[in-house]
Amino acid sequence: MDVTNFSSQPHWRHCYRNICTDNFVERKHSFPSPFTTSFKTHSRTKKITMSSEVVFNLEYLTRLEESARTLESTPQQRSEMMFKAQREVDAYLEQLSLDHPTGWVIPPKETQGQDKLVQPGQYQVQSGPNQAQSGPDQVQSGPDWVQSAPDQAQSGPDRVQSGPDQVQSGPDQVQSGPDQVQSGPDQVQSGPDQVQSGRGPHETEPLPIQENGVSIDEVLRDFSRIGNEMEREGHPGHMAYVPGNSTAPAAIGDFLAASFNPYSLNVASCRRAVKMQQMIVQWVGRLFGYPSACAGNLTSGGTVATMVAMTTARDHKVPRSKDYSRSVLYLSELTHDGVAKCLSTLGMREAVVRKVPVDDKYRMDVNILRKFIENDVQNNLLPFLVVATTGTTDVGSVDPVPAIRAVATQYNMWLHVDACYGGFFVLCNSAKHLFEGVETADSIAVDPHKGLYAPFGTGLVLVRNGTLLRNSNTRQHGNYMQDQLTNPEDWNPEDLTFEQSAHFRAPRVLLPLQLYGVATFRDALQEKLELAKYLYLRLKGQAHIQVVEPVLSTVLFRIPGVSDNTNRALLREITTDGRFFITTTTVKGVLYLRVIIFCYRTHRQDVDVFINKVKDAVVKMELPEVEFCHAG
Repeated sequence: MDVTNFSSQPHWRHCYRNICTDNFVERKHSFPSPFTTSFKTHSRTKKITMSSEVVFNLEYLTRLEESARTLESTPQQRSEMMFKAQREVDAYLEQLSLDHPTGWVIPPKETQGQDKLVQPGQYQVQSGPNQAQSGPDQVQSGPDWVQSAPDQAQSGPDRVQSGPDQVQSGPDQVQSGPDQVQSGPDQVQSGPDQVQSGRGPHETEPLPIQENGVSIDEVLRDFSRIGNEMEREGHPGHMAYVPGNSTAPAAIGDFLAASFNPYSLNVASCRRAVKMQQMIVQWVGRLFGYPSACAGNLTSGGTVATMVAMTTARDHKVPRSKDYSRSVLYLSELTHDGVAKCLSTLGMREAVVRKVPVDDKYRMDVNILRKFIENDVQNNLLPFLVVATTGTTDVGSVDPVPAIRAVATQYNMWLHVDACYGGFFVLCNSAKHLFEGVETADSIAVDPHKGLYAPFGTGLVLVRNGTLLRNSNTRQHGNYMQDQLTNPEDWNPEDLTFEQSAHFRAPRVLLPLQLYGVATFRDALQEKLELAKYLYLRLKGQAHIQVVEPVLSTVLFRIPGVSDNTNRALLREITTDGRFFITTTTVKGVLYLRVIIFCYRTHRQDVDVFINKVKDAVVKMELPEVEFCHAG
């Protein structure tokens, strides 16, 4: 076989395949790219023909294959990685107690505005009669001194050891755990120039993305620093915002989902994955009294769930884009800010937003809502959507859904219910009455990453008439999928949301429910309701404190008759040692300290410690001897 027109690069070895004869010939020749086409002349009985030859560098392909196979881990490698990762997780989880900070404190006045999050150890965390500091044996932690496990087991690129007596992580002896954890402004360093962190901006840079990989020990050592640079959401003293929680089975569910990695949005790709998601959606629908004709999807959170619902409402109630500018959305003044944010994403930035005041129980005032709508109709505007909330983020109040439903029906409006925070309290018998009328809503958004303790990134949308949801989201497949077998009877998740290549979220919700049972979640949520009542009653009897009776698990309190700065000083006094993280909120123009009891690790003994912190803080402030034992 004659091969011509190649440049001389003898370090490449190539195989040449003759398309006509199916023969492979290996020769030392080179050319600019590892794949090209040449031509050969054949002479048979004075007849000349041209045939194509494909030139292919098999040695180059082999080298690529060897490198790519690095991604194909062995069972032993996976077991080792999981074992080492679990050690880091255990070291972090051991710090989720009142013996350790929440990861948040109010910094001293001279550092305010510089550093929101501080390292455990920057402030001494004291507990118990003997003022044990930050753990049983002065527990310390920090990005470059992290010890893991009670018996000091070790691992790292320079010193990899494991076992019950010696566990350490990383070349810099980064340590954390119950027996020796320390950090602070003078001890935390990172980077080649030893950039100090701690007080002031303390965040360290993540391990950079490099051409060549590093050891699993170095990767985990770097990642575990996140535990000292975060609000510890699962901490029993984290009583701010709506804290996220995650259970071990949920984490295993994510591991399984990522490992099997099905395309879970189409029956043709994985029917069982679709069924798992549909089972969750239908179960949640039944909790709220929806008919079986409802449809929905797991989403990345409550805002996306709300956006999917609002898209369906827009398409059904305002089908012409020329009407967007006169369309009106009605919210209460306590509705979550994510709802209005969705308008921009939906292309309805010009729509009108009406914020309806709340009554003395912090519920949407239906009489004012009706007046707003009547006035808008008279001005040739188009009321199309009203949002009721069952569990406002600020207060935990519940809007009167039946009355709002009646108004929405009268004016042919879509009713959406934001149940992201409060929704799963519907499991509790003592709270079921709060959800009366939700079954008549056109759509619902609820967050399993709140009430079902799934990891962040788990929302759920429900639409009562599933066909409307499908009409707004049906996917028109490209030609590359024309051979895929489809059945119009299949309700594929990709036809019920704008997402397509989404994470397989069902296992993180389903596995904990299957393993623990619904009763466990019901009891955990009921405990939070009872703890909120307990906190309310204890604070109600405290001098100088005004407290708002909770509806769900959120409690507001303040010192009345003093300035907002005095109440902020109370907040600082309560949170200075870092064991509790609470914030303020302003409702109807009044500033309150806000406590939400939602973490499944928060129990009565933790609330008792918090109550004592409040009492001690009030005494320390040396307020006048006047009792304010009343509720707001």
